[in-house]
Amino acid sequence: MNITKRLSPNKYKGRSGWKPDCIVCHITEGAYMGAVSWLSNPVSEASAHFVVAKDGRITQLVELTDGSWCNGTSSDPASRIYFGKSTLSAVRDRKTNANYYTISIEHEGIWADAHGKLADAQLAATIELIRYIRAEVKRIYGVDIPLDREHIVGHYQISPVNKPNCPGSAFQFDEIIKQLRIPEVVVSDYEVERTQDWARLKKVGILSSAIPDTTAVPKDELAVILCRFADALAKGVKI
Repeated sequence: MNITKRLSPNKYKGRSGWKPDCIVCHITEGAYMGAVSWLSNPVSEASAHFVVAKDGRITQLVELTDGSWCNGTSSDPASRIYFGKSTLSAVRDRKTNANYYTISIEHEGIWADAHGKLADAQLAATIELIRYIRAEVKRIYGVDIPLDREHIVGHYQISPVNKPNCPGSAFQFDEIIKQLRIPEVVVSDYEVERTQDWARLKKVGILSSAIPDTTAVPKDELAVILCRFADALAKGVKI
């Protein structure tokens, strides 16, 4: 995953003692580069941690250790962004600016065009980006961001009055969470070497080609394999 950094001056330095445990998804209501430019402009008084283009490009505007100006909530009950209006219990209970404990991702798009549905490349990039964010938050803060709809959320859940359509009803939250719950397969050098050894043993006839490339060998094959191994060594076969 390739992330371009273009750090915005619009941010909170640090997180006022809070640790991030919620990822908030947004829609830009504009083009990718336009959003990156605007959220980097001090005049906008707004920012996000990341912006994801329809073609899968990603720009980072704010470090994960800083708060972005994207999900602000107010302590004023008369405000449209009053924290008490949130549908999320964590936002209501914490009674503070939600920017302190959230990470924001803006997605290129126009709500009226697709109601927030991500393009295929954009969806794939978002899944990998959230995977990266969770790993970094774990590394930096020791926090595991849960894979559920209380922690992978839309801006509308934080500010339902002010942002009822952000990112939109067609945004693929369930698909994103489903894909993130699938364990990521990492093949170590040892595993690669072991697979190569397995193939070599098959090549010299010690292992049957019908046996899968795994360390699990059927019991009824073991005696035969040991005999083949001893025979190969006696014949000077290089293994």
